[in-house]
Amino acid sequence: MNWYSQLSQLILSFYREDQPLRQKVEVLQDCKVSRRWGTLRINCKDPQAVETVLEAIDLIREPIAQLRLAHQIKILLQGNVVTTLPIQTSKPKTQNMPKPPIW
Repeated sequence: MNWYSQLSQLILSFYREDQPLRQKVEVLQDCKVSRRWGTLRINCKDPQAVETVLEAIDLIREPIAQLRLAHQIKILLQGNVVTTLPIQTSKPKTQNMPKPPIW
């Protein structure tokens, strides 16, 4: 198994219990998925695959954010960047937490 299919398989396995959602992200099997310098790159072969990836982008973002695999997603069509999308991570909010006492 090569690195591209490992990343795709990781995202697909995130939805292993929910078949309708898994079918929406199965387009990743037709694209090359790689990761470098905090960027997940999805390189698609045709415009139809790009459209399908963009339709499922929220489903793709979820496991990437939870596993902290990347800070952004670049979607490419035959090596040319179509769009770059940020990954929104939810950081714990410490604003309302009381400060520990200083002894």
